[in-house]
Amino acid sequence: MISLDKFKVKVVKDDPGLGQIQIGPLPSGYGHTLGNTLRRILLSSVPGAAVTSVKIDGVKHEYTSMDNVQEDVIFVILKLKNLAIKKYSDDPTTLTLNVKGNKDKVTIVTANDFDVPSDVEIINQDLEITTLTGDTSLKLEVVVENGVGYSYADEERRKEIGVIPVDSNFSPVNRVDVNITKARLGEYTDLDQIDLDIYTNATVTASEALLKAGEIYDEMANRLLAQFGGDPILAEENIIKEEADHELTEDKILVSQLNLSTRLTNALLNSGISDLRGLAGLPREEVANFKGMGKKSMTELEDIMSDKGLTFEIN
Repeated sequence: MISLDKFKVKVVKDDPGLGQIQIGPLPSGYGHTLGNTLRRILLSSVPGAAVTSVKIDGVKHEYTSMDNVQEDVIFVILKLKNLAIKKYSDDPTTLTLNVKGNKDKVTIVTANDFDVPSDVEIINQDLEITTLTGDTSLKLEVVVENGVGYSYADEERRKEIGVIPVDSNFSPVNRVDVNITKARLGEYTDLDQIDLDIYTNATVTASEALLKAGEIYDEMANRLLAQFGGDPILAEENIIKEEADHELTEDKILVSQLNLSTRLTNALLNSGISDLRGLAGLPREEVANFKGMGKKSMTELEDIMSDKGLTFEIN
């Protein structure tokens, strides 16, 4: 089995609302282990902002309707819950909306009609909230808070007349698709690669969401390590050292992995050449005299060295 630190992360696509990320190669079986773990963290633990209560002028509860408003109150609240919000402060923030209709035409109310303070940004400003069908005014307030995961409506808020508490989904990640495909690394051909499709509400990118999920995963792993008497800092230093050693190994062009003819492979290995780069410092005549090195093998060797950008020492 290859080491766990051999994988790399490749961002294939990182558009607003959808990102495609590849992680691999991983040891066989670790694709499902890591992929499912990241999926659960992405869906449940990435922080975000959401509406937690609504107050509509002239409305006492959600089970009613409003004059000259096409949709009922429950429909309006469901639309408000779909606001994609970026919030830059920790305290609850109130957003206000005040739209006046026209008796001669319908008026479509959108998220763009909100009066938004500087610490809040509404991403989906074209979201249609309701339609005014006459000469009427719609005045409402929504409270926006930061949070994680799903939260039930806080019924204690009903103590304030006109306040309607709503349940909230704070997660900016809407959906995560995990697909495990095959990968290879040198002589290893049965490795895993994780293909992640991460759908968000565009308040965060897929890369930002995965970074946060990785930080949460790392925090949990370090906590578990510490609970059993391990040293997270030392473990991190060992990982860094292993990665540095791996980079040095990757710079080598190993003869055993080049699919050369058996005769040429044996001639090089028997002469102490395991890394093709070692030939770059030798004269061509010396290499041609390696035991078992024939004219055909020499031609094959020169071709592969040319492909790798290597040349013999020039006298």
